[in-house]
Amino acid sequence: MRRTSIASSCIVLASLVLGTGCPSSGTSTKPTETATQPKSGELDKLMRTRMNSSYSQLVFLVFHADGEPDFTAISEEGARLSEAIASVLKLQMPPVVQSEQARQVYVDYNETMRRDNEKLVAATARRDLAAVSTSLTKIGETCSACHHFFRVEIKDAAE
Repeated sequence: MRRTSIASSCIVLASLVLGTGCPSSGTSTKPTETATQPKSGELDKLMRTRMNSSYSQLVFLVFHADGEPDFTAISEEGARLSEAIASVLKLQMPPVVQSEQARQVYVDYNETMRRDNEKLVAATARRDLAAVSTSLTKIGETCSACHHFFRVEIKDAAE
């Protein structure tokens, strides 16, 4: 059971990393912004530097711990993930969210992740590794589903 959970988490993590669209070179380009389009880099930067970082660290701490998990470290990282989720909800909707239905789906995914992270935080306080694992797996599934639903084509700067 634990191996299946670890493999599942690794697959989710890989899909998250691939889903965020890693740049193909070391050069950085700034996309053109319009008055109606939010700063395209805000959500991407938050995802790369905070959301993915916290999630990846949690996967490592929960599924790859040698011996007893470090619940203090898990708690600290869970708090950082909570802050990242709250920050996502404060941002303008990404440009791909163009209808009221899409807006609601986007908010629902983020609210689901927030609730699952609250469960992870509570389970961590109880030192309930099974519940922590379940919550973290659900968070990864929600990330993956949201990224799939709102897949944005990342164009090469040369185009």
